[in-house]
Amino acid sequence: MKNTPTKWIVITGCSTGLGLSLVKAMREVGWGVVATARKKESLDNLPEGEDLFKIDLDVLSDDSVHLAVKQCQHLRIVGLINNAGYGQVGPLEYLTTQELKNQMETNVIGLHRVTNYFLPLIQRNARPGEGRIVHIASMLGRITIPLAGAYTASKYAVVSLGEALRMELAPNIKVILVEPGAIRTEFRSTATKSWGDLPQRVIGTRFEPILERLLSYGKAADKHWSQDPGQSATKIARAINLLSPPRRILIGPDAHIILLFSKLIPTSLFEFLARRIYGLTR
Repeated sequence: MKNTPTKWIVITGCSTGLGLSLVKAMREVGWGVVATARKKESLDNLPEGEDLFKIDLDVLSDDSVHLAVKQCQHLRIVGLINNAGYGQVGPLEYLTTQELKNQMETNVIGLHRVTNYFLPLIQRNARPGEGRIVHIASMLGRITIPLAGAYTASKYAVVSLGEALRMELAPNIKVILVEPGAIRTEFRSTATKSWGDLPQRVIGTRFEPILERLLSYGKAADKHWSQDPGQSATKIARAINLLSPPRRILIGPDAHIILLFSKLIPTSLFEFLARRIYGLTR
């Protein structure tokens, strides 16, 4: 049995994918983990132990996050990983204002809400330089691709919030941005669920075949490029544990290649190639 940990970290969005893997990875490097999900029952498969505390947390609700903080008062919380989020996909001219608002509410406002509620707890407990706040952003917080404007806008915002927070909290609390490429999770199936009636909205428009192409292209990209969430989580956990963690953690060969490529070629050429890949050229 593991000893009771001396430091704890809160992780949002732990029911599947990277969040689930982060719980395991952080426990393996000696942290106690407060694993959260909108429904705590979705965390039932996590191995029990003195280094695990499971609670409900909905990033969209002030009451839910406030209650989560109250439930953690007995733990020495010195870290937070903002992982909860989803991707809204679709051409901007056919996305509703409500869909864009929902994307921002979860990925940006929810992240800010959780950070602000838990920050006083981290500041109270952490020794100078010990605190950690991690934002799971994306390589799409640095480049924009078609048919993902709402999602990339939210990740650009996450990056900006992280950069500002790092400067405001230095040197006592380290703020880390994680920028993954494709990770083998349920993210893409969740993204297609968020379409709602979008496929019906684009029937008869030039986007009807493009949306079908996007789904098949995404599946092919997952097969060739996506990273194992366990390996990604291990990389993140090791970085968090460093005395001087990196400002940014870029994950996946696709992230490295695409970002390098975007810097080496003119923006006009990058945009032309992106339009061609997604079937937006005649």
